[in-house]
Amino acid sequence: MSTALNILAVLFAGRGLMNVFKSFGTGSGLVFFGHLLPPDTPWAPIIGVAMVAYAWGLWTRAIWAIPLGALYAGFATANLLLFPVFNTMPERIPMWAYAIYVVGGIALSWGAMWLLVRERATQRR
Repeated sequence: MSTALNILAVLFAGRGLMNVFKSFGTGSGLVFFGHLLPPDTPWAPIIGVAMVAYAWGLWTRAIWAIPLGALYAGFATANLLLFPVFNTMPERIPMWAYAIYVVGGIALSWGAMWLLVRERATQRR
C-alpha cells in the first residue's frame, strides 16, 4: 500500500506542476467543471498548487490530505463526466476510449484517498 501511495503522490505532483506551469506552454488548457479554459487561466496554478499540496499529503500520510483528496476526487469526477457535455469530443477519440479514461481517472483519484484512509487506519493500530 505504501508503494502505491508514493507512486500516486508522484503522479499527482507531476500533474499539479503541469497545471502550475500551464501558462508557459505545458498543456492545452484547464478543464474546470467540464469547461475547457485557456492555458493562461488563473485557475490552473491555483489548482496546481493544491494538487502538489495533496501529493505532499499523500507522501507524508497527513490527515489533512483526506479532505483535500475528497475535494480533488469530486472535482476530477465532475470534470471527467461534464467535459463531453460542454465540449465536442475530437473525432480521433472514440467514446469507448474516453469511457476508459473516465473510469481510470475516477479510480485513481478516489483510490488514492481510499488508500490513504486505509494506511492511516493501519498506522493507528
